[in-house]
Amino acid sequence: MFAWAQRWEGSAVQHCDDLSLSILSEGIYRTEKDKGTLYELTFKGDHKHEFKRLVLFRPFGPIMKVKKEKLNMANTLINVIVPLAKRADKFRQFMQNFREMCIQQDGRIHLTVVYFGKEEMNEVKGILENTSKAANFRNFTFIQLSGEFSRGKGLDVGARFWKGSNVLLFFCDVDIYFTSEFLNTCRLNAQPGKKVFYPVLFSQYNPGIIYGHHDAIPPLEQQLVIKKETGFWRDFGFGMTCQYRSDFINIGGFDLDIKGWGGEDVHLYRKYLHSNLIVVRTPVRGLFHLWHEKRCVDELTPEQYKMCMQSKAMNEASHGQLGMLVFRHEIEAHLRKQKQKTSSKKT
Repeated sequence: MFAWAQRWEGSAVQHCDDLSLSILSEGIYRTEKDKGTLYELTFKGDHKHEFKRLVLFRPFGPIMKVKKEKLNMANTLINVIVPLAKRADKFRQFMQNFREMCIQQDGRIHLTVVYFGKEEMNEVKGILENTSKAANFRNFTFIQLSGEFSRGKGLDVGARFWKGSNVLLFFCDVDIYFTSEFLNTCRLNAQPGKKVFYPVLFSQYNPGIIYGHHDAIPPLEQQLVIKKETGFWRDFGFGMTCQYRSDFINIGGFDLDIKGWGGEDVHLYRKYLHSNLIVVRTPVRGLFHLWHEKRCVDELTPEQYKMCMQSKAMNEASHGQLGMLVFRHEIEAHLRKQKQKTSSKKT
């Protein structure tokens, strides 16, 4: 709400010089399809319970052709960077998707895996080598780091390790499923020195809850359906992003002082918002976050722990589905009573 209000602060000052964002109470806007956009800004008044309202109207103008251009993405390589620690089973699932979408269908991908520690490392390297042999794929880099897992550090090291010409980076996680169409969306919405792409992905609910009434949980590909019963748009997540290496380096990369879960991606996103680059933020149909059990460890800061628990709650099921679980005993009791009434009537 307040992001667009900032853009209109100048207009507010022109129309009423005693108004500013510091006393803004709320802002509402609506778009009339055939007229334009109406903005209603409500400010605190001089006395208690008093308000001042400024109404602004931005009419639609006639459509203007800005430019017409051809875009050739044939030589646009994407460096997919995945930070990892343990989780070999999840990495095996990720590589199945990677092999189909990136190697077989797209063919313009480099994979960088940044691995923390030594536990399960040989298993992960074995999965990479088996994929390399089976698919004749050589465009990958494996970097091993010591110390505690840090997503920001892993992505930062992976991005800076690249020695070739400027390359498009896709910061990814092992729990992500993407299509070959998404890879082109990634290419089309990032431009060095001009645009970075922050897609909103679709996050899968717990299949054990969603398909609990089924005989069996369907295969993964059949689960990836965009419906309110199966998941939600993860509009609070900024971890998956496509941006050129030059822009990442120039903006200063990740804040490596942030440890553990969460925070580093939001910090980077905010730096881009305050830069001269355009941040493209939109939902995409070909990018999914696969459900996995989330653990919020005690070592997190209070703010990180709160973020982690909020994410955990949202990941399980929809509000209605969680309600059915909470009140399941009441529901079961009601069904038993209904069954007893039916039996009594028959008798």
